[in-house]
Amino acid sequence: MKNIFKFNKWMLLIMVFIFASCEKDFMDVNHDPSRSAESTVQLTFPAAVGSSAYVIGGYYQLLGGFWSQHWTQAIGAPQWREIDSYNLQTSDFDVRQWGELYSGALTDYKYVRELAKSKQNWSYYLMATAMQAYTYQVLADLYDKIPYTEALLGNEGNLTPKYDNGTVVYDGLIAMLNEALTHDFKTFQSSTNPTATAVEPGTDDIIFAGDMDKWERFVNTLKLKIYLRQSYARPTVASAGIQAMYTANANFLDVDAKIAIFASQQNKRNPAYETFVDRLSGNVSMSNTIFSILDSVADPRLPKLVAKNKLAVPAYKCLVQGDYFNTTFPAGANIANLSTPVLGAVDPVYFFSAAESYFLQAEAIEKYGLAGNAKTMYETGIDASFTRLGVAGAAALYAVGAPYEYTGANFEEKLEKIIGQKWIAMTNNQGLEAFLEHNRTHYPKESSVPGTSTSYVKGQFTISVNSSTGNLYPKRLLFTESERRRNPNTPALESINKRVWWDVKP
Repeated sequence: MKNIFKFNKWMLLIMVFIFASCEKDFMDVNHDPSRSAESTVQLTFPAAVGSSAYVIGGYYQLLGGFWSQHWTQAIGAPQWREIDSYNLQTSDFDVRQWGELYSGALTDYKYVRELAKSKQNWSYYLMATAMQAYTYQVLADLYDKIPYTEALLGNEGNLTPKYDNGTVVYDGLIAMLNEALTHDFKTFQSSTNPTATAVEPGTDDIIFAGDMDKWERFVNTLKLKIYLRQSYARPTVASAGIQAMYTANANFLDVDAKIAIFASQQNKRNPAYETFVDRLSGNVSMSNTIFSILDSVADPRLPKLVAKNKLAVPAYKCLVQGDYFNTTFPAGANIANLSTPVLGAVDPVYFFSAAESYFLQAEAIEKYGLAGNAKTMYETGIDASFTRLGVAGAAALYAVGAPYEYTGANFEEKLEKIIGQKWIAMTNNQGLEAFLEHNRTHYPKESSVPGTSTSYVKGQFTISVNSSTGNLYPKRLLFTESERRRNPNTPALESINKRVWWDVKP
């Protein structure tokens, strides 16, 4: 796979300049902030968030779109065959993804945390801690082991950090989030409260515009996700952590955590749209895996997620996963013959959707018998997905006897419902998270027959038609080439099909 998407720092800085600040020295955030005495938390924080967004909402969204079987490679084009066939190399997702997150986002979050802590500016401290933990978890979930306890110490002379096990990373993330919550991040400095030190965030908070209640909910939702991710691998840790949160009456997100500052102009658009639609003419087809379930129940979200092909008489035509050499199409067929993802130039990049938060809560309540109603949370998650897409009709699909009804004789059967709806809700916007949740829960189920079989169950995962790994699904990314060259502590290369530490469910 070619790393065609170049992280456009100029575009990011322009957005920060327009939406966050007009200070003359805003360009300084393009350098290592730990070496700049002039950088501020107000300037550095939005640049860090933009760095996370452009990787997670760009190439990681592409990866997740394919591996969650929302998307597949179109016929007549080669760009994404390596992803779709599970044939990645160590040079893939390297400098512009792994490197950008460590040298850009994570380094900038560290700078904000340290500067904010030194001034007891607990609002920015909490925001930077939340986003640093979020970004670290993405990397840990993709690579299993990552530099964490010794990471970001280059200025202290440690250029070869050790790689920590995922359990160490997860425990560290929970500890740093809990510590950030202990401070007074809601009492802002003002003329009537001159002794307060926390600064009220403004437009430089490009996620919540300085609403610290929402940031507290973000942290709680992230903790809930971290605990649930390890629910099969470390059930005691997960149970204790979640029980404690509910005992403390933790509040969770009821709105999207997203960046929605994109403009319909070159270099200012949503990163997935900018690269995969505008610059590369798309060449991404919708996968029959997601299409088949939406179509089979006449889900009203279908036209909001899947575009018909561009023939004289438009129709839905989706490829079976990885069937990019399909020969049933006329000679010369290309992306115009296929259904494509509905992506917009100004679509937000989502860190959490409200729907995801509700589905996380539904699972926690159902699994641990907590206060609340799992069925209500499940249905509210579906409602949130419909609302985000601007369509009605959710209740008809989860009513008694309807295909999305919350039913099941045991927890696993109900979890299958929850994860199935989470997977649908994440189509085109949270593909990476959908992929990771499939690895954790194995829902949607994996088909025992090819997607072309008459006995195929709609909505089940199928091995890519052109899989390079036989009947094995992808589970992780490979340790990067740059790390393998520069850091002798990089672990031995693992197969792309080897499960990460929390993926233990039979």
